[in-house]
Amino acid sequence: MAVDDAETKNGSAWGKATGGALVTFEQVGYSLPVKSEPKGRKHILQDVSGYFEPGTLTAVMGPSGAGKTTFLDIVTGRKTQGEITGSLLFDGKKATKTFLKKHTAYVEQFDTLLGVLTVRDMLLYQAQLKCDRRESLQSKRDRVDALIVELGLSTCADVVIGDNLNRGISGGQAKRTNIGIALVTEPRIIFLDEPTSGLDSQTSCDVVSILRRLADSGRTIMSTIHSPTSEAFRLFDRLLLLHKGHTVYFGALHNKNGDASGGAVPYFAQLGLVYDPSTNLADFLITETGDKGEAANLKGLWQDSSYLADAKKHQEQLLLASIQLQANSAEAVTYLEHNMFSAVGVLLRFRSRANCKCPDFIMPRIIPSVFFGFIVSTLYYGAGGKAENPENISARGNVAAALFMSTVMPAFTAAGYMPSIVTERPLFYREQSDGCYTTGSYLLFKVIEEGFFHIFASLIFCLMTFFLIQLPGSFWWHWLLNFVTGQVGIALAYFCGSLAPNMDGANTLLPIINVISMYFAGVLMTYDAIPDAWKWFPWVTFMRYGWTANMLNNFPAECEMPLLAATPGCPTEYWGLKEGSSGLSVENNFGALCGFWALWLGLTFLVMTFVRHVKR
Repeated sequence: MAVDDAETKNGSAWGKATGGALVTFEQVGYSLPVKSEPKGRKHILQDVSGYFEPGTLTAVMGPSGAGKTTFLDIVTGRKTQGEITGSLLFDGKKATKTFLKKHTAYVEQFDTLLGVLTVRDMLLYQAQLKCDRRESLQSKRDRVDALIVELGLSTCADVVIGDNLNRGISGGQAKRTNIGIALVTEPRIIFLDEPTSGLDSQTSCDVVSILRRLADSGRTIMSTIHSPTSEAFRLFDRLLLLHKGHTVYFGALHNKNGDASGGAVPYFAQLGLVYDPSTNLADFLITETGDKGEAANLKGLWQDSSYLADAKKHQEQLLLASIQLQANSAEAVTYLEHNMFSAVGVLLRFRSRANCKCPDFIMPRIIPSVFFGFIVSTLYYGAGGKAENPENISARGNVAAALFMSTVMPAFTAAGYMPSIVTERPLFYREQSDGCYTTGSYLLFKVIEEGFFHIFASLIFCLMTFFLIQLPGSFWWHWLLNFVTGQVGIALAYFCGSLAPNMDGANTLLPIINVISMYFAGVLMTYDAIPDAWKWFPWVTFMRYGWTANMLNNFPAECEMPLLAATPGCPTEYWGLKEGSSGLSVENNFGALCGFWALWLGLTFLVMTFVRHVKR
């Protein structure tokens, strides 16, 4: 990976030399309320102390259950539950949300990328969302190009990332792309959660080599890591070793010459835990701090060690120097974040443009309308012309059934729009935590994007059904009612997708609501036949209003032949359209549909804002 090419274009492949920040943590603890535990609390972390120094690469290790991920969530400000104790300072100050968003970056263990974008577009998309709005697009492009060169992504820069079903870039390339996403904002501190997880030994070493160079550029780098290779582990400077929530070692990993004869090795040797240089040092440390660590009381030995005293003394010196440096430095330049609508513009420009080229995205939104439009149109072909005669009771009943299917079909095909809310959830959580956009921005983007595609889907369906069935009403009302009913169905699908913890739950919840609503929409049971205990339900189902409006668009509001009032020849009387709806007005029932659309979107917004399916 050549650095020179990138440096000649943008000064430095890693961006501006902003330097890192000193992160100090003193007696950090974390606990959760558990009734079965002593004093009603379960302690996950206790008295964890240390620091992350600019220009160093620190590893956080420990056996399973040691508290590595919990500690990482605390220092990155992503813990959403439990009680945190102790002191956590960034350059001697408590970090604000603005500081964390602007000066820190977090690379998650699992890659959260958009499979429809290329590597270059993914990095530019993130740069557009995260960087100062006043910065020119060309400047962001130059930064992305430099990152692509330095991260060794040149060969796959214009390759679509892909997903589980569509082949794209490799796992190592995806991990480096994830690191690139963190670097687009030129952060001072980078936190990583097991960046080598799932990678082969060579790829793991390549990833850690990138982290090594980032640290050498002056940044503060901290990474949890599990079972690294000897080559990768050798690139780290410091080690924070945890065992069941307690610190059992913090300090240099190697001596100044970079070999294992100094640092952690002599400390554990004096405890009787001798390292064999022919083996992997990381494996040795994990093994010795497993069950053996508890038997050897490594926690107590660390508390009494001179290594801990030296670490505290050095931490105090670093903190004083950092505070003095901050006092003498100029105030940081502020940056302009995206507002709600500018963030929506970025989402549409990158994600919607890519989705327009993706058959996997388009087909589930268009094909059902074509298929059901063909079925309904051919099944009720010409029924509308015959239904103009009120005495043709059979034809009027068929038209009512066709309009019923035109109403419920958009609600059921909305299931094709629901998966995106569930499958994009990890990306939504990550981008929201990174300060890319608000819940309102994301939801508005989804409404615009899905509404655009639904315009064409509903037009195809309505062109087929209106002219082949020969409906007597207004085509534009027929299309508008179908489109808005579909939008209500999509909003309901969003609500189910956001409320359910997974796709299985969403696929169960949406059909239940739609099927129950279908019983009360009108055709399957007249209003008079509904039991008194259930007569309230038609008022709260959007399908009733949609079907009523469709019926009034095609049939007179008043009965033409009173003698037929007890038959479908007089639809208004027979199905009781005056009840369980907004009266005998197309406009009023259309307004009610719009109200349901706003209601389900509002509920979706509340769920996405206050319900977190991933608790940290």
